[in-house]
Amino acid sequence: MNKSKSYPSSLHDTEFNLKKSNSFDELKLDKFYFEEFFEGDGQLGIIFDINKEGNIVIKNIIPNTVASETYGLYNSMILINIDNKDIHDKSLEVVNKIIRKKWIKNNRIYLKFQKPIYKEVYTLLLNNNLVEYYDNFIELGASSKVDFEFVEYDDLIKMNMEQYQIKLFKNINPNI
Repeated sequence: MNKSKSYPSSLHDTEFNLKKSNSFDELKLDKFYFEEFFEGDGQLGIIFDINKEGNIVIKNIIPNTVASETYGLYNSMILINIDNKDIHDKSLEVVNKIIRKKWIKNNRIYLKFQKPIYKEVYTLLLNNNLVEYYDNFIELGASSKVDFEFVEYDDLIKMNMEQYQIKLFKNINPNI
């Protein structure tokens, strides 16, 4: 049996590389953006508001509108860009006027949103190999660990979770 040395022969010439498991700190923020070129007849159908941090967010999506037919769009997303122009320095009133004017004129607009990032929710899902369902849980209203207590079995089925994933979710909510 050959044994390898468990320590370097020369400590001053060696660089130690420790690997860490995935964590919230290594989160790829590009996964937390939603962008869409909206186009169609009728109303765009997004009502905006200001959140407690002062960001312009989706307050409501009106049923039977262009926005309501857009998969992946949901309340609490932060609007960051209109037609490739940053809107961080704009008021809610100005943003609404810009969107309304562009929509009436062209019936199309490009909007980019930042999805809400809830560290506790993301970390719980990541640790249970369920991070692919992050958006689904946020859409259900989850913003902390406590909110998982209100998730029902039917919610998981609607998310198209496999049975093995539902068993993994029982680590988060054993009452499922």
